[in-house]
Amino acid sequence: MRASLTLIFCIFYLISNGQFKKNDRVSISFDNTSLEVIFDSLSAQTNYFFSYNSDLLPKGSLYTISADNEPIDQVLSRLFIGTGLKYGFYKDQIILNYEPPQQIVKRKNFFTLSGTVYDEDGQPLNGVNVFLDGTTIGISSDIDGNYKLESIPPGYYNIVFSHVGYQNGVYQVSESNGGARIQNHQMEVDLGQLEEVEVVSNRIERTQDSWLSHYMVFKREMIGLTDKAQQCVIENPEVINFSYDRSSNILRAYAKEPIQIRNDALGYRVTYFLESFKKENDDLRFRGKMRFRNLEPMNGNERREWKRNRKESYYGSLNHFKKSLLEGNLKKEGFRIYSLKNIEQFEINKDNQLEESDILVFKGTHYELDFNRYLIVEYRKENESLRFLANSGFADLLYEDYITKEGVLVKDPGNQISIIRLLRGSVRLDLSGEVMDRFGLSTFGYWSWERTADLVPINYDPKYDNL
Repeated sequence: MRASLTLIFCIFYLISNGQFKKNDRVSISFDNTSLEVIFDSLSAQTNYFFSYNSDLLPKGSLYTISADNEPIDQVLSRLFIGTGLKYGFYKDQIILNYEPPQQIVKRKNFFTLSGTVYDEDGQPLNGVNVFLDGTTIGISSDIDGNYKLESIPPGYYNIVFSHVGYQNGVYQVSESNGGARIQNHQMEVDLGQLEEVEVVSNRIERTQDSWLSHYMVFKREMIGLTDKAQQCVIENPEVINFSYDRSSNILRAYAKEPIQIRNDALGYRVTYFLESFKKENDDLRFRGKMRFRNLEPMNGNERREWKRNRKESYYGSLNHFKKSLLEGNLKKEGFRIYSLKNIEQFEINKDNQLEESDILVFKGTHYELDFNRYLIVEYRKENESLRFLANSGFADLLYEDYITKEGVLVKDPGNQISIIRLLRGSVRLDLSGEVMDRFGLSTFGYWSWERTADLVPINYDPKYDNL
């Protein structure tokens, strides 16, 4: 009887006021009841209707709640505690979405970076690209030179300040306790020395000494030759210039503006701030800063394809390896590691297999990666691509026994093999797994085969892709 009277009263109230308000009051009393039944009661009392995907609701869960003439938003807030469900009001709808509780807990340690950017005369500088290298986290400074980067996961980053006509400014930032930090910067014209990325690739082959032939080499080496590379486009190739020394076979590339790369395989637009590019015979070295932005998918199918491709790129990658190593679950994630004294004597067997504790040392404030020169990393949950076997010079080195007398490599795709080489006695990793000394190591094999086309941001998490 009480429910009927309440319903009649609420209907009269809504009609007399002619509108719906978020502070509409409801009275309910449920014991071990499904959310669907509770929603029906709330809708009947307020004329709101709930909009949601049924897959969002916890399966088989029952809820106990009571309220006496209480605002509906307060009732919903209490009802959704611990469920991960979030709500919002739009006209006569209550729209539900889902945020995993684990992610909410994780955000307690997120931190904020803010500050002001100045020009050479100390005046605020508008339109400066301020971003965390290799991530999707970035913004442009406003008219007063101010910027603010929010919701940054704990870890080690390079914050980059970039503007046409000025030298990039870079600061190292490491944070694990959350909170807020301030980083101001005055843009400089002088060049600075920045970290280097070292990989190894194939010999340059050209038939003519021209910009176009140099550009094709540059694109192949920067973007790669994987399946995903076929869906990448450099949108402003005209900003790239080259120099070539024929006697030493050295190709260098320069870019007067950031290189814009559209990756239609992963759904990113990558702004690449090229600092150096040098290719000499089989040795390739390049360095730069990267900012990732999400593209807007045309439809649900494209969104699902991008998410699937991003997961494929992440699993088995160097970032996946580092995260698994720190969490002590390399084998569970599909990795095996082996010692290697000399790259020309490549061999995988049980005698040279290692454990996490053989190569990783915890130092209290950081980790150290420590092994004898080379480390073989085998990833067993995904096979090599046919393109790798056909185009990678390392396939010949790694699979010498599969080469015929005619020099043809005959091998079916197997587990992905990569090699890490230490260029220092040991290399420091921060508590999130980021390499703190980029000069300290280089990679060979599958990790060096996958280039920009297969990179996801370092803040990418396959469980929480916000595409």
